[in-house]
Amino acid sequence: MPYKRLEITRPKGINIDLSPYELPNELWSEGINVDFRNFRTNRSLGYRQVFSNTTVSPLFTVAWTDFNLPYWFYANETAIYRTEGTTNSDVTRTSGAYTGTYASGWTGNVFNGALIMNNATDSPQFFDVSSSLMADLTAWPTSYVCGVVRPYKNYLISMDITKGNGERFPTMVKWSDSADAGDVPQSWDETNPTTQAGENVLPDTEGRCIDGLALNDSFFIYKGDSVWAMQFIGGNFIFSFRKVFNDAGVLGKDCVVEFEGKHFVVGVNDVYVHDGTSKQSVISNQIKKKLYSQIDNNYIDKVKCQINDATKEIWIYFPSLDSTNGLCDRALVWDWEVKVWSQREISNISYIARGNIDPQESDAWDDEVLGWDTDSSVWGEESFNPSQTELVLCDYTNNKFYQGNRSTTLNGVLAPSSVERVGLDFGDDLNYKYVNTITPHFSGEGTVNIYIGTENHQGQGIAWSVPFLFNIGVDYKADFRESGRYIAIKFESPTDNLWTLTGYTIEYEETGIR
Repeated sequence: MPYKRLEITRPKGINIDLSPYELPNELWSEGINVDFRNFRTNRSLGYRQVFSNTTVSPLFTVAWTDFNLPYWFYANETAIYRTEGTTNSDVTRTSGAYTGTYASGWTGNVFNGALIMNNATDSPQFFDVSSSLMADLTAWPTSYVCGVVRPYKNYLISMDITKGNGERFPTMVKWSDSADAGDVPQSWDETNPTTQAGENVLPDTEGRCIDGLALNDSFFIYKGDSVWAMQFIGGNFIFSFRKVFNDAGVLGKDCVVEFEGKHFVVGVNDVYVHDGTSKQSVISNQIKKKLYSQIDNNYIDKVKCQINDATKEIWIYFPSLDSTNGLCDRALVWDWEVKVWSQREISNISYIARGNIDPQESDAWDDEVLGWDTDSSVWGEESFNPSQTELVLCDYTNNKFYQGNRSTTLNGVLAPSSVERVGLDFGDDLNYKYVNTITPHFSGEGTVNIYIGTENHQGQGIAWSVPFLFNIGVDYKADFRESGRYIAIKFESPTDNLWTLTGYTIEYEETGIR
């Protein structure tokens, strides 16, 4: 009987929620350290150190510029520092150390050119350029603290307010007076009729106000159990408030980002996208169960997301159940162009930010230490480009900053990659199949282990073959002698070489019913 051939083109996306026996052939049932840019399966890039070591363990970082140099401000629980990449300067407020905790962390934004930071235990801070130090936010009420401060138009919006007498209003939204261009607000006094400052309580649902982010002409307030829209209307009321969704909210701070005129939100039990009117889950029946079952519930407040515009990806990063120190060790990545998910390993990461990076490295030909075939960078990419944002990862344990997508390792530590597909039956769940060869369509370099797995019935458990060591650019097929009713295939890359898999062909023979 002649061999049959099944060609699978452009395999992409990992689906762990559904049974592998019901997935389309082009979906993977598991994978790690890969991405699916350009609708292909690629070994993903890691990260490498950028800038000198930090003075304290970086719990948080945010980019800011004085329009001469790009700076990165970073903080631990008690102090704030600033670096341009080489020198670390202590810019902690003159009144002394902060009283934050690892759990409370920090949030930060740039408003009207001013850097704003908040730790939910001290007065919100801003960078005073006249003193080159952080200071209590101008006109902020004495002894008040808030959960978060975010910018919206010419206003600062604070949420989850604890007033000076210690009384907490978790559903309160408090906003400043309108700020002049290039300045911070000069009043937060809601009792002064000459200002636009005010406050409002959103009592309809019990959830506290956790975070907020502007979208188009509105500011969206995210509670744990609902989403509200705040819109400027002027007059005596200044802002209007309306409930947008009563069946969704946000999991924690920094769990919402904007992309292409929409918000991407990590909710309590779903990940969804909305345009201000309607929402849609982007993770259900794909990798939702994997995400929420992996999160360490002791560190829910450390689940966050970040956007990488250059790759059209959004990262959800978190401490998994395998993390021994409450630091992030795993990321699920959504490619919004291909609309699929992938998984990445990270290590000891407390925060991921984005901003401009001046790596202060030479891009001269003679200074390149990697070979032509092993360097993953694009010629000229090391040159500083103020219009291009990069991911910066904070290593809390080792006092380092890492630049994302700039290495084939995790700062020198190998992170093997693999993809696998279980439950292929070739449209026939009755007959046994004898697999003769696999012809993978690779580009790149290095070696990849290829395995064939077999099962006689669904859920039996995979019996994997010994690996075939496939040398990219040298070999063109992998020979096997494996048979079963259901076939599995796995590609495993134990090295740091880069490769792309655009498809593969399985040559097999039906051997009848047993």
